[in-house]
Order: sequence, then structure tokens, then C-alpha cells
Amino acid sequence: MSVSSWVPSLPPSLHINDNRMSDEAIQTAEADASKSSIKKLPFVLINAFVIIFTLADRNRMFLLNQYLYNRLAREVFGNVTFDTTSQPCVNESDPETSKTDADRVQSMTSSVIMMFDATGSVLEVLAVLFLGTFSTSLGRRAQLLIPISGYTVRALSILAVAFWDLDLAWLYVGCVAEGIMGGKTGIYLGAYLYVSDITPRNRKRTLGMALLEGIRGIMGSGINILSGQMIQRTTFLVPALFTACGSLICLIMASLMPNRMQISEKWSMELVRKSWRTLISPYIGTKDIRVKKMLYIASAIYVLGFSTIYSLDRIRLLYLMYRPFCWSAITIGWYQFGRQAIFNLSIIIMVPLFQRCWPGVSLGILGAAASTVEYILYAFASSDALLYVALPLSFGQGFPLNMIRGETSRLFGTKKQGPLFACMAVLESISFAIGIAMMSIYTLSMGFYAGLSFLAFAVMTILVLALLWMFQNLWRAHNNSLNQTHQVAGATENCAVPAERQSGLKEADSDQNACGPSVDTSGDIQISLLGHETAERRPADITL
Repeated sequence: MSVSSWVPSLPPSLHINDNRMSDEAIQTAEADASKSSIKKLPFVLINAFVIIFTLADRNRMFLLNQYLYNRLAREVFGNVTFDTTSQPCVNESDPETSKTDADRVQSMTSSVIMMFDATGSVLEVLAVLFLGTFSTSLGRRAQLLIPISGYTVRALSILAVAFWDLDLAWLYVGCVAEGIMGGKTGIYLGAYLYVSDITPRNRKRTLGMALLEGIRGIMGSGINILSGQMIQRTTFLVPALFTACGSLICLIMASLMPNRMQISEKWSMELVRKSWRTLISPYIGTKDIRVKKMLYIASAIYVLGFSTIYSLDRIRLLYLMYRPFCWSAITIGWYQFGRQAIFNLSIIIMVPLFQRCWPGVSLGILGAAASTVEYILYAFASSDALLYVALPLSFGQGFPLNMIRGETSRLFGTKKQGPLFACMAVLESISFAIGIAMMSIYTLSMGFYAGLSFLAFAVMTILVLALLWMFQNLWRAHNNSLNQTHQVAGATENCAVPAERQSGLKEADSDQNACGPSVDTSGDIQISLLGHETAERRPADITL
């Protein structure tokens, strides 16, 4: 999440079309803001849950790539004994045959991963639609339990296949179970909604969440080193057991968490229609044309960004095992740790430092530009040297999506946060399906140019950069408009302040004290004027 200037919402207490805040409303809002605090025990539990799940999930992705490559290599090379975890390019005595067979193994591994992910992702889109639509009816605990149950089934299926050396087709059982229950996207949807319920809507919450996101990422990056060591120095059973145990722990933790935000409603078609309208309310309920444009641009950025990262993470693991690199599992683990540590540290350090002087999605634009250069270096790398030159440029990977998520969320008030996160989760699931299709580029180009897929990633990131630039321009115009509205509304409010209150106010310019016309500052919009915090004004009769 990006670091954004959140401010407490002042409750509407006036008559229709009255933009002034009463003394009672101001005092109530100030009291609520001063008393608001994070519910510590649920906050610690949900973040411990997310950290453990992240460790298990990143280990699973690394494990699955290495295990499938090893199984398929054994099929291609027959009964020859070799260790693909330490020497993935295998038979060096016959370079020509080895190259052809290695191409086959790479292509087969990419295709199998693509089929597994496609099976789960199609079902995941439908499951996330269900979880997002009925978020309040299910309750927050059920929104965690349902997807983590499916994820646990898949982790156990991987352990069973590795332990008994079963046919790879058995892995489809886990893919279907995970997808039909929401998968990883459903888990993070439930976690975000749970955290939004137990934390106050202020700047400390956002900064704390951004720092926690970075710390979680750094801890998650460390698992790459451990996974590489476990895979190469032991067997595939140890990392498979690690992921299975981690998912079981998360399942137990989710079942013990206090339930929140569950509304007892009788299931009916009217409830379905009502829940569906609530889910898409950020898109259909937005009256401000500029805000609607920003929302659609943000959605496009979300789809392009996630589909790129999704396929990139999987292809990179195979690419580093391919000629001329032929990296072992341990080397890949250290390299992955370096990448993830760099971009998570960048979020922790750069976002708090530069968000005020580089407002909006400026850091996202910088990150997209750095990622474009990184992918181009990958595409033309012919030795390890260029891969290490590209390593520092990975600092920008986390900026575009983190900044766009934060700035889009700030456009809406508290009631729209749940539907907005649910819509983002649905878009994330759709982007996974697109990312799977992009993996076919790597499979098809294996015979003549393995780096072609990275050029495709660079092109998509350039599109993201262009969309971020458009969003930034709209964001500036939106903030300028809010700034002008706020100044006029403030002048109108000063004219209505009782004499006994005005006596304590500092004299202002004659223009500012002039009583202007009543200005409609409608909309459940969080006002942030280029980093300067202001109170939110929401007439009782209008909702964005």
C-alpha cells in the first residue's frame, strides 16, 4: 500500500445542501479522531497470518518450478541420474543434444505451469466475485477460512505427489480446490478487509500498513534463500512439508480469529442484487466524471501491472535455469532474495521520504521507468553480468501498483473501501488469466529467442507508465478543483460562524472573509491537497 495522507471523516450533521459543519459535529469528529486506535490483538493476529501465508506461498512457487522441471527432465532424459537443482542444463558431454533436450524441458515446464494456473485462475475469478459480492453476509472470518481451506488442499496435494511420486495429473485436484474457493487473491481480499475493520482511518494507519507491507515483503524475500537451500541440499519433501505446515497454521489461525462485519440477512435474489450493486458501486455510483476516469485508468493499470508481475515471476525462475546462465536453486534463491529485498526496502524508505515532495503517483512513474529498463536488460542478457546490472533497478517494481492502490482508495470514503478492494481483487484474478496467456510467449519463443517475453513485459510496462502519467494529470486537476472548492466553502463557513466564535479567529483578507455562494462539495471524497490534510465535507443527502 502506498503512504497516503488519510484524514478522519467528519459525520454529516446539517440539513440538505448545507455545506457548513455544526459545532456539535466538529466536536464529535475531533473526539472520535482522538479516541480512534488500532485494535492491537486482532491487528497482530491478522498480520501474523499474512506473514506466515506469504512465507508458505513464496516457498510453494519456487518449489513447484523446481519440482516440475526435475520431473519433466527425468521424462525427457530417461533413467539418467542427474540433479537439476544444482545443474539444470544437465548433460554437458553432448552440447547439441543437451541444448535440444533442455529446450524441451523448459517448454514442457512452462506449458504445465500454464495449464495448472489456468485451471485455478478461471475458477478463482468466479470465487472472488462471490466473496466480494457477499462480503458482509459471510463475515470477515469466513472470508479468510474459505480461501485458505482451498489453498491448504493444494499444498497437501503437492506434498502427496512429491512423497509418493504420483502422476502430475493429481496436482489438478489441488488447483481446482484452490481456485473454486478463491485462491491467493481471496485470501488477500479477506486480509485487507479485516485490517480495514480494525484500524482507524487516519495517516498513522496508512503509514503503519505501508511499513508492515514492506517488512512482510522483506521477510518473505528471505524464504527464497531457505527454499533454495532446502531444495538443493535435501529433497523436495522438506519444502513441500514447509508449505503444507504453513497453510495448516494459517487455517487454524483464521478459525480462531474474532468474526467481524457479519450481517444476518436471509439469502434471496434481492440480497444477490443488492450485494452485486454494492460490489460495483465504485464504478456505477461515481458522479464526478474526473473521478470516474481516474478509476477506470487505475483499473487498467491494475490489470496490466499484475498480469506482468504474475507471469514475470514464473518465467524468470525458468529463464535463470536456462542457457547461458544455468543457475542452481541456491543461486536463484539468493538472487530472488536480493530483488525482493531491494524493492521492499525501497517502499519502506522512499515512500515516507518522497511522498510529500513527489505527490500523487509520481513514484509509480519512476518505478515503471526503472522496471522497463530492467526488463530490457533481461531480454538482451547473454551473461550473468547483465543480470546483476539489472538487479538494482528492481527497486521500482512495487511502486506503480502500491501508489495507484493508495491514491485510488483515497478517492472514496469508508463505505466504499470494501467494494473497492473487492473490485481490485476481481481485477487481480482477471490479470492472472492474462498473465497465463503471456507465459505462452516464453514457450513459443524458446527455440529462437528466449528473451522475447521480457521485451513484451517492457512494452506492457511502458503502457502502465503512460496510464500513470494520465492518472497523475487528472489527479492534479482533481486536487486543484478540491482546493478551490475548499477555499470557497471555508469562506462561506466563516460567514456563518457565530460572533462569539469569530472573535477568537485571526483576521483574514477581505476576499477570504467575503461571503460567497454556497458551494456543493458533494461526494464521499477524501480531500488531500498535494500532501496537505483537510477535513472531509460530506452533505447528508449526497453520496459518491
